[in-house]
Amino acid sequence: MALLVVLGPLRPATGTAEQPCSSYPTPGAPASASAEVRADLAAEYSVFRSPQRSIDMLRPAQLSSLKASGLVMSGTRFLGYAAGGGRVYLVPAQHLLSLPLAPARCLSSVQRLIEQESLPVLRREYQQAALCIVVLGAGAMTQDCGPAKGTSYALLSAKGTPAFGLVPNGVSAVTVTFPTSPPTTVPVHRNFFVVVAPSQSAPACGVQWLDPTGNVSATPSGCSYLTPQTHELNAYRGYVASKLSMLRSQLAALSSAIHSGNLATARSAWLTAHLTWLEIGQDDGAYGAFGPLGGQIDGLAAGHPGGTTDRGFTGFHRVEFDLWTRRDLGTAAADTATLQTLLSRLMKVPLSQYLPATANGIGNWLLRPHEVLEDALRDTLTADDDYGSGTDLASITADVGAERQLLSELKPGLDLFSPHLVANATAELDSLMRAIDATRVDGDWASVQNLSPRQREQIDADAGAVLETVAPIPDLLTSTGTDAPGD
Repeated sequence: MALLVVLGPLRPATGTAEQPCSSYPTPGAPASASAEVRADLAAEYSVFRSPQRSIDMLRPAQLSSLKASGLVMSGTRFLGYAAGGGRVYLVPAQHLLSLPLAPARCLSSVQRLIEQESLPVLRREYQQAALCIVVLGAGAMTQDCGPAKGTSYALLSAKGTPAFGLVPNGVSAVTVTFPTSPPTTVPVHRNFFVVVAPSQSAPACGVQWLDPTGNVSATPSGCSYLTPQTHELNAYRGYVASKLSMLRSQLAALSSAIHSGNLATARSAWLTAHLTWLEIGQDDGAYGAFGPLGGQIDGLAAGHPGGTTDRGFTGFHRVEFDLWTRRDLGTAAADTATLQTLLSRLMKVPLSQYLPATANGIGNWLLRPHEVLEDALRDTLTADDDYGSGTDLASITADVGAERQLLSELKPGLDLFSPHLVANATAELDSLMRAIDATRVDGDWASVQNLSPRQREQIDADAGAVLETVAPIPDLLTSTGTDAPGD
């Protein structure tokens, strides 16, 4: 063993015979017949404490390609079956070793070069005991070796077997997550679980360990939904781009209506444009995705020292204040021109910058189905964002449109984990729309302040029901495991 610490092109002392190359550790070499599984591993995996059966035994020749040295043959254990009759074995070893360790004279020129470059890594590996998982039969051999301590082999896959793995004592079952199919929970037997599904092409991407009470004790491997959610985020970007293009034309129509001097036409044009903006995703633009610029486009007077007279108060609500409260078309024309400039600035920046397909970007986007109606409850149904138009209920209908769009884009992923969520949320949105429609008189919008207590309570209750239903979406579509997108 000491030779390994000072490994190099060793030369024997004068007059002594060179040590045979076979005496140096090589991958796949068995330990002595008396070797036993380390006590700490036997304590962690009870499968080692059970007597070795005939089916547990393997021949050294079957394991000669393993990337470990000092294989403890008395510790080999049969764990279970993979697809096609493949047999899964657990093989302990005294050392993790991916390449031969030997003096230069024992190696080929290529092996010497590899050893020279890999020696520090090989030495660190060799100091660690190893556990190997081997799948024999089914027309092929699958094998992997890693450090014995830690969460080795929490989640593996093979052809026809999208998930199998090794678990320590105390884990009674596991819940396995797949990127394109529903999660499944399977029991643990002899520190091993397996999901055999020959028709399933995609391997599992996450696993949770469950204790005997059914609670999650650990999530050693989690799915990253960055890739599938990127596709859905791209669809949302396309939706936003179409709304912004429509909005540009609608603001031009608003400007023309104001310049024509027709107040009623101007008010109608304002409402049309404002609802298009809200269909993107409530208030300051897709829940803050547009940053300060979104606040300038649809922010409130609250927070500005001068309130509605403050120069910093701009955007839709400033024009609303001009048209309904001040009834001043001249000021409305100037403020609409400012709004058009703000929109132009917004549209000059690629949407990928506002809605990035990064872990944080996607995580924030997945909050939006909840935040759209949460903002509506806070600002719109309290009339805090009413500057004279009395169109808050119309704004809620635009929020419902944004909510439906988001749910339609997220539906494929949500259906895997919560098959009824989108259907339930859709029914609740329908109920909310019916409650709003019931308040209209001759097609005119009722202001929030003029609602009866019963009408107000019904709308609040329906909006609250949707919020409760969509609240789990971020948890369902992001991972809590080691591959999580991030906070």
